[in-house]
This record gives sequence, structure tokens and C-alpha cells, in this order.
Amino acid sequence: MTEPSSGDNRPPRPVLVPAVGLVLATGIGITALLGGLNDAPDPNPPALKVAAEIDQGQFKTQFVEGRVTVVKPDTTFGDPKRFLELEVKVTNTGEETADSGSAFASTLLKITPEIKPKSGVISIVPTQSGPSRQLQPGIPTKVLVRYELEAGVKPPEKVTIDVGKREYLKGDFTPASGWVTANEEKDEKQVPVVLGQITIPVKQGEGA
Repeated sequence: MTEPSSGDNRPPRPVLVPAVGLVLATGIGITALLGGLNDAPDPNPPALKVAAEIDQGQFKTQFVEGRVTVVKPDTTFGDPKRFLELEVKVTNTGEETADSGSAFASTLLKITPEIKPKSGVISIVPTQSGPSRQLQPGIPTKVLVRYELEAGVKPPEKVTIDVGKREYLKGDFTPASGWVTANEEKDEKQVPVVLGQITIPVKQGEGA
């Protein structure tokens, strides 16, 4: 006659974990995965320093100063115009001449407080032979970027510029190659890359 086994062959009972414990464990795991609650990405662009060199891809740039300037008309019938003027030193890192307006000034993505010149943003390369827009390769060049101020509008004491960048794209055909605005995807849209923000004091000057 076979003796009955003294061992317990019943399946073990499942260990019940309180729901609160699972929630806490899951939360801790997610926090650890993200690197901690205090390590969330900063939505604001980094702050750039005035006079520090900024690598914009196609350009090496230094913002020298901001000021209010009055420009006299070319004829006796016009009126003087006031501008918020940014003086910038720009070095074209490319191998070909670049335009100070469509190439460089287009990297100044936003100005705060907002200024909307009726005739658009003006960029000038002062030369001995007169105003130019050419940025020769490898030569540090003074560029004046001007935002016209409407009559009666008080100039701001400082402005903040969103600075973008340019990148070189090389395609299979020559027309597809060249420097373009660097973009990134945001909210399923392509938007310009913001390298950072630079805040520039504005010298009021005479006629401000």
C-alpha cells in the first residue's frame, strides 16, 4: 500500500500587491527613465552674450551694440527717419559672396518688443564707395541692421533677438546645393532652428 505524500502539492497562492504600490513603483520608474523631475528640457532658447562670437553655420557673428539713429533724406523734400539700428560684425564662412539681407538678416528670426517696419528690415554693409550688401568670404565685415521706427513711437531700452542658423545642403544637382535656413520639426511643422536669444541694450542717442 502506497503511503500518502506528506508534501503540499497545492499551487501557491498569488501575492497581492496593493494598487497604490504599483502606481508608486511605476511613477518612480518613469521618473528615473526621464532623469528626474528637475531634468525636464528647458523650452526657452539659451541666452547668448553680447560681443561673444556666435556660430551660425554660414556666419560667425558678434553683436556689437544697439542704438537709435536718425537718417537724413536723400533729397530736400523727404523727412528724416528714425531707426533702431543693430551693429553686427559678420564673417562669411562660405566660399562665395553672401547677401547681408537675404542670407544674414534672415537669421534674425524675431525681435522683442516687436517692430514691424513698413519697408521691411534693412541691412547695409558700409564701404568707402557707398552702401553695399556683399559679405565676402573670410572677411570680418560690419553690418548695420535697421528697423524703422514709426513717428511718435518711443524706442525700447533693450531688444531681444531670436538668432537662427544656416546650413549647407549638397544635392545631386548644382541648383539643389547651397546655404539654407536650418529648420526643425515642431508640432508637425518645419520651423527655423533658434540657436539662442540675445538681449541688446539700445542707446537712445540724439533724436530718440
